[in-house]
Amino acid sequence: MNIQKKAVIIGAGVGGIATAIFLAQKGMVVDVYEKNANPGGRCSQMIQEGHRFDLGATILLMPSVYRKVFSEIGLDMDKELQTTSLEPVYKLFFGDGTDFVFTRDAGKMKSQLEAIEKGSFGQYEKYVAEGYSFFNLSLKGLLGRNFIHLFDFINLKSVMLLIRLKTRIKHTDYIKRFFNDRRLQMAFTFQNIYVGQNPFKQPAFFSMLPGAEIVEGALFPKRGMYQVVEKLMSTALELGVVFHYKSPVSKIVIKNNQADGIQLEDGSIIHSDLLIANADLPYVYSQLLPENRKSAKLQKKEYSC
Repeated sequence: MNIQKKAVIIGAGVGGIATAIFLAQKGMVVDVYEKNANPGGRCSQMIQEGHRFDLGATILLMPSVYRKVFSEIGLDMDKELQTTSLEPVYKLFFGDGTDFVFTRDAGKMKSQLEAIEKGSFGQYEKYVAEGYSFFNLSLKGLLGRNFIHLFDFINLKSVMLLIRLKTRIKHTDYIKRFFNDRRLQMAFTFQNIYVGQNPFKQPAFFSMLPGAEIVEGALFPKRGMYQVVEKLMSTALELGVVFHYKSPVSKIVIKNNQADGIQLEDGSIIHSDLLIANADLPYVYSQLLPENRKSAKLQKKEYSC
C-alpha cells in the first residue's frame, strides 16, 4: 500500500503557493497555513469601490525567474498572465527639473546619456553587462544553492564568489566608476529601494537590479501583479492543495532533533512528513524555532515521492 507523504507549508505567498504545486505534482498531500484571510503575501491586492490596487510590486521584474518557475509546473507564463513589455520601463524626475527615461531602446538611451555626460553610453553598457553578470552569478552560486552546513558557505569558492560580486564595495561608490553626473549616479542606484535597502549602505552586487531591468525588461500582467497569485492558486487548487486562512503558526514543533510539524496559535498541532517555512527567515528563526534550535543544526527529513 502506497501511503502519501504529507507536506505542511507556512505561508501562502507566491513562494509558498509555487512550492505547494511542486510537491502536489510529486504526489504529496499538501496543506498551507496562512495567517491572513487571503493568499498572496507581499503580492496581495486591495479592491475598493470597484478599483484594484496592488499592495506589493506593481511590475514584474526579472521575468526569467518567473518563466522558469511557471515552465517547471507546466505553465506558459506570458500566455497565462497576458504580459505586456513596458517600454520605457519608467521615467525619473529630478529635483532640478530635469528627467531621465529608463529605456531599453539603445538609441534613445545613448542620445540622452551623451547629452548629460559625454562618453557615458559606453560606461552604461559596461555597467549593465557587469550588473547582469552579477545577477546570473548570484542565481547559480547563491540563490540556487542550499547551505545545509556552515562550511557549505564558508569556503574558498564562496569567498571568491563574494569578491567577484563586489560585496565589499558600496553601490553608491561603485557607480562613480561609471558616471560623474550625480543624476546618472542616482538613476542607476535607486533600485535598491525596491528591496527596502539604502544604496549608500548596500553592496555593488545590487547593480544586478538595473542590469536585469535593461537586459530582461519589465512586464505588466493583465489585471496586475495579483494575476500571478490567481494563476498559481487555480493550479494549486486543481491539484488538491488545501489552504487554511486566518491560521497563524505559533511555533515549529521539534521531535528527535527534526521538524515534526507546526503548532497553531489556537494550540492545535499538525504533524507532517515535510515542513516548509515560506515566512521571512529572520522571523522563522526568532519566533517559530525553539531558542536552542536557531541555527542550521536541525536535520532535514528525508522523503521520496
